[in-house]
Amino acid sequence: MKYKRLVTDMREADRRKQLAKRMKYAVCICAGIVIGIIAGICIGIDYNKTTRSTPALYTEMEHGLELTPGELANLIYDNYWNYIKKSYIIVGDDKETAQLYKISSKVARHNYDLERFQLDDNGYMSYSDDKIKHAKLGIDVSSHQGSIDWETVKEAGIKFAMIRLGYRGYTQGGLALDDGYVTNIETALEAEMPVGVYFYTQAVSYDEGVEEAQYVLQNIAGYKISYPVVIDTEKMEAEGARANDISNEERTDAIVGFCETIKDAGYTPMIYANRNWYAQNLDMDRLGDYQLWLAQYSNVPDFPYLFTGWQYTSEGSVPGISGSVDIDVWMK
Repeated sequence: MKYKRLVTDMREADRRKQLAKRMKYAVCICAGIVIGIIAGICIGIDYNKTTRSTPALYTEMEHGLELTPGELANLIYDNYWNYIKKSYIIVGDDKETAQLYKISSKVARHNYDLERFQLDDNGYMSYSDDKIKHAKLGIDVSSHQGSIDWETVKEAGIKFAMIRLGYRGYTQGGLALDDGYVTNIETALEAEMPVGVYFYTQAVSYDEGVEEAQYVLQNIAGYKISYPVVIDTEKMEAEGARANDISNEERTDAIVGFCETIKDAGYTPMIYANRNWYAQNLDMDRLGDYQLWLAQYSNVPDFPYLFTGWQYTSEGSVPGISGSVDIDVWMK
């Protein structure tokens, strides 16, 4: 019995050795096939290099286009950034350090033809297309403009005025009227200049946004407001300003509180901010139901979202106003 068992064990060991040899042989064959395929491809490529010319980068061009490796890399890089602009708001001029902010899918995009924004013969921005016959030219003013001759302003082609109603203090948070508000709104309306109002916010919560809106509503009662009622959100250039360092969620809460209250009162709410502030400091997913007023001082607006107003300069000159004034293009 022991002898038979020994023979059986020897046969089993021998069978395993044969199986291992066959596996090694199969692996060698597969490796040889792979090496052969790679060698064939390399030989084919080398053959093509010696018997065929390399096609030009743009074969459809009459004279072709020859690019150095560096030029080709730059072209690819530029195309990449053109793609990025379709999906992100880019903050910063240096592409190496620029910050990218995803464009919200919950906020409507504009379809304005940017080439149609042009300065007219008077030096004012104009726009027209198939849907907008003529964009309206307006100004926004405060006590900084002093006494305004509204009849002269109208004769210059200004169609409306956005008047600063007031502001919240950036330290204690008290609410106050702009020193020129009452005079500006009453004299503008006497001259039959259509008006809207804006309020500079330092609200840090939803409830404070509601409080600001209620203050605005109290002070527009009795006046004809034909343009939007705006919450102006921006950074206060003063150390320790109460709303500078709140979270995007808190700031957006305050804006929503303001806009909901204004809308419930029967007026059109609107948000004013500059391009980068919209991207960096607001939760745009929550603000898609409200009209936007863009501040960006440039020849064309570089902003993806649908905007009703564009403040294109803070150094405008309008007859009837001493000194500089903000000038706006209104798209409806």
